[in-house]
Amino acid sequence: MRRVRRRDEVARLAAEIEEARPYLPLAREIRAEVERALEDGAAGADVLVDAVEAVPDRERRAVALAAFRQLPAEQQWTILERAFADAELRDALAGERARLVERHERRARLAELTGPHGDALDTSVLNDGDRLVLGLFRERDVHDAIPLGSRSTACARRLVLSSMADGALRVIEDVFNPAGGYYVTEEYDVDTWSDERLPANAIVRIGAISADVDGSSFSPVLHLGARVDVKSGGDPAAVGRLHLGYAMVGDVDVFAKGEVD
Repeated sequence: MRRVRRRDEVARLAAEIEEARPYLPLAREIRAEVERALEDGAAGADVLVDAVEAVPDRERRAVALAAFRQLPAEQQWTILERAFADAELRDALAGERARLVERHERRARLAELTGPHGDALDTSVLNDGDRLVLGLFRERDVHDAIPLGSRSTACARRLVLSSMADGALRVIEDVFNPAGGYYVTEEYDVDTWSDERLPANAIVRIGAISADVDGSSFSPVLHLGARVDVKSGGDPAAVGRLHLGYAMVGDVDVFAKGEVD
């Protein structure tokens, strides 16, 4: 019987601790405010009172944000407007709302760029002035590099381009072995890169050559892991030697897995 009571008591205490867990940071904050005010002897009681009274406002903001994040997306604004009608809490949630709107816009933008399967980049739908960075790898290296994206040091060549209104791309830079970790071989060395290096300010189209019944055609679509081909002016598209390991539009890795924040 004593063991049962002890077990019940432990369970009760554990439940109380778990219930109080969300308020522990608040308790620490109150204590820190009190200690800070007490250390300032010249501040007096008024500062101490102000410090403690300031905490509930911050707590209300934290509770509102926590409630907001736990609600179903379609109910968030309706429920919060009923529960927290005062202007102060609406102001507190304005930043959260802006963050979610921005995240939604970025997701929609990536969906537009990479298509329904998320493994192809249509360079023709980039906005005018978009900065596009392509990491190019040898075929034997690219599949190990894809999970790392721009963090891979095995990148043999990095192309930095700026999108133009007509779907063409202006070359900003073309760099060999940008991270210094590429294992140089005769298959692709600095001389090979020099032969196909794109000069700064050159106007090009980046994509893929595909064979069809009429010969071959060029599409401005890049496929993750596939060969990257280049078309300059009216010249026939040149078959590339390297494969796409990552693509960045601005600061976003368009092929990165997981949630976009």
